[in-house]
Amino acid sequence: SGLAGSGASILILERGEPLPATPETRDTRAIFVKGHYRPKEMWREAGGAAFNPGNYYYVGGNSKFYGAVLIRYRKEDFSAMEHFGGVSPAWPFSYDEFEPWYSEAEQLFRVRGTLGEDPTEPFHSIPYAFKPVADEAPIARARAELKGLGLHPASLPLGVDIDAWLKDGRTGWDAFPNTGQGKVDAQTGPLAAALADQNIRLETGAHVDYLEAAPDGKSIATIHYTQSGSQKKLSPKLVILSAGA
Repeated sequence: SGLAGSGASILILERGEPLPATPETRDTRAIFVKGHYRPKEMWREAGGAAFNPGNYYYVGGNSKFYGAVLIRYRKEDFSAMEHFGGVSPAWPFSYDEFEPWYSEAEQLFRVRGTLGEDPTEPFHSIPYAFKPVADEAPIARARAELKGLGLHPASLPLGVDIDAWLKDGRTGWDAFPNTGQGKVDAQTGPLAAALADQNIRLETGAHVDYLEAAPDGKSIATIHYTQSGSQKKLSPKLVILSAGA
């Protein structure tokens, strides 16, 4: 379900460009010391101090660098919960309402995992489609020792095709950019699925400058954006602002 397949003509404006495969993609010094992929801009925090944000302007956004752990909130998380610092209020909807969307997302992100290991795992209407990423030898030993103590070590559900990832370099994946198919991120998962619909197009390098409201103030009349140095505008029937900071 969703906009894909609805028959609507959909245009996705993306500020960034596809992440290129370069020697820096698996170079720990380039990534963590030189900040090769960090944005070349400074923001200001509430107190006025400047900082370099952890935002990445590429197709797929920050998920190109994520650790690919795709774990569900527990059923209890949706209810009011008392913590040391006070009560966390209940969500406006329950886990049961959310569950089908979790299942659909896990299919889109091709999550590797297993059920039955974690006693806190909530109900799944659909099991994981892929087996969990296998333990490396030290983790396997730690798992066995923890089980021997009566504990319940559990594999984290991961959006990682470990064979495809290691084929491009024997590194970890958290904070490393995904330029292939090793991690299932926002680009290689749901965006790729959406773009299979001939009515959905993606334009890259499109920096949205501002949204112009309709005279009644109840909707967006025009999108103003810059692309390749040119000022452009669109007036679609529906605007979905999907941006994070």
